[in-house]
Amino acid sequence: MKSGFTRIFYFSLFLLFFAYNVKSQVAVFNPAEFEKNEGVMMVWDYSPSRDSIIANIAKAAQQAGKVWIIYYPGQAPVDTSEIRTYLYSRGVLSDSLFFIPGYTETLWIRDFGPMTLYGNFGQGNERYIIDMGYGTYNRPKDDSIPSQIANLWNWQQRSLGLEIEGGNLIFDGLTRGFASTRVYEQNPDISPAMIRNILIDKFNLLDFTFLQSLDNSGGGIWKHVDMFMKVLDYETILVSSYPENLPDYNTLEGNVAILQSLSNHFGKPYNIIRIPAPPKADGSWATTQNDEMRTYTNSLIINNTIIVPSYGLPEYDMQALQIYNEAMPGYKIIMVDAQQLTVLGGAIHCVTKEVPAENLIRIIHRKVTGKQEFTPEMYIYSNCESNSALQGMWLYYKINDQEQYTRIPVYMACPQNIGIIEGLMPGDKVHYYLEGVSVNGSSTYPAGAPAANFTFWFDSTVGTTEEFIKRDKLHITPQPSVGSFSIFTTSDFSDGQLEIYTMNGQLCFNQPYRQGELVVTNLPSGIYFVQLKSELKVWREKILIQRF
Repeated sequence: MKSGFTRIFYFSLFLLFFAYNVKSQVAVFNPAEFEKNEGVMMVWDYSPSRDSIIANIAKAAQQAGKVWIIYYPGQAPVDTSEIRTYLYSRGVLSDSLFFIPGYTETLWIRDFGPMTLYGNFGQGNERYIIDMGYGTYNRPKDDSIPSQIANLWNWQQRSLGLEIEGGNLIFDGLTRGFASTRVYEQNPDISPAMIRNILIDKFNLLDFTFLQSLDNSGGGIWKHVDMFMKVLDYETILVSSYPENLPDYNTLEGNVAILQSLSNHFGKPYNIIRIPAPPKADGSWATTQNDEMRTYTNSLIINNTIIVPSYGLPEYDMQALQIYNEAMPGYKIIMVDAQQLTVLGGAIHCVTKEVPAENLIRIIHRKVTGKQEFTPEMYIYSNCESNSALQGMWLYYKINDQEQYTRIPVYMACPQNIGIIEGLMPGDKVHYYLEGVSVNGSSTYPAGAPAANFTFWFDSTVGTTEEFIKRDKLHITPQPSVGSFSIFTTSDFSDGQLEIYTMNGQLCFNQPYRQGELVVTNLPSGIYFVQLKSELKVWREKILIQRF
């Protein structure tokens, strides 16, 4: 760390750009499942064949957050003693276990439960509930659960104005929502264009994508998107794959083609990962609507933990576990047997409902992963949104076999914040994650950090005659500068070429340079990259120009 420059640089940027990055008000924000959650909500089904599944999910989810169990407050039982005793016997802990009295008829809380967003109703941002229509199944108690929760927790409640189940709504957290065309069947009096506009408006999206329903793959009449796809982060979508001989094979591949054609928040195509759907116990797959539909995408992400359905099929279950581990490195992947659920038309996701964290804070970052072109300094760009004052951001990284992360400040710049990993060498492998800290808490990206992180690496050779020496540094004085400055190196240097680049990599200044000369530029205020090249060496450093 260059202590003097870093302190001045960071403090100056803090004064210049801090206001830009603190978003004290968010009109409506619809979080994605993979963002920070307080916990997960489930319904106690009073069914011996399924109670163990709820207990196993609760035990796994407790490693990442709170667990709320909705119990029926009628004549039997009148309290939760029996439920608690059973859960404790299955390894569920009391510390993060809570109970909610609620009148229900089924355990499919994903579909009828509260859809929780953040909104501002004049008292600052708070969680509120959107109540989606669930009136066609003759289950009035299930349909009333969002109102029951809103009244119990004293939360605001709004109506969606559409008939749609929660299992048929998936969001990427920034730009887009997804549903199957089953929504059209449920709302025949509303045009597809109007349905799309309602969803965009109510969930504050930029776009909404409808994927073709899988009509011949089992699962019953619901035909939800969570039975064949899952959004893993802002850029990544997990999608089932079927054998070519199944009737919905072409439909599913057509949906994949649609997903591949879309752009994510960062203007790039989504990364599509395929995961083979498992067969039924007899080795066959569903070919009709009312058959059993098995899937690994119907999982739950709760902070640093992913709960994935399993089916007692070692070859398929282990393959699914490997795919999740590779797609979400560092997360805890816990498999829970869902065979008693898929025969009823659902799986793990269908019986769970995440509750977003009380205080909104999220980091928007296009991750840097995989093989990268070598550079001795890697610039990590991000933004942070919070419903309370943002105190700062941090970048954590470790190189190669280092056990401990190095923590460095993220410069609060405009239009994007910048974290700089310095002193990199050819062949390095880097693991990193980001943290945002507000007055009401903190959040990391990825949510599973520090065990989970993003990883990139360089080739051991860079294919160039330039020699990058980690210990060679540029010293630029003064810092910050009004546009005129001198440059000195820490090793012998006579003359070379001076280049200055904008944050976007655009060359904006170029001239021969002799050590110690005064450089005079007319560059406007901002952050720039200075590069000095001799015949064999390259020095790089950043500079802050402030014109008062």
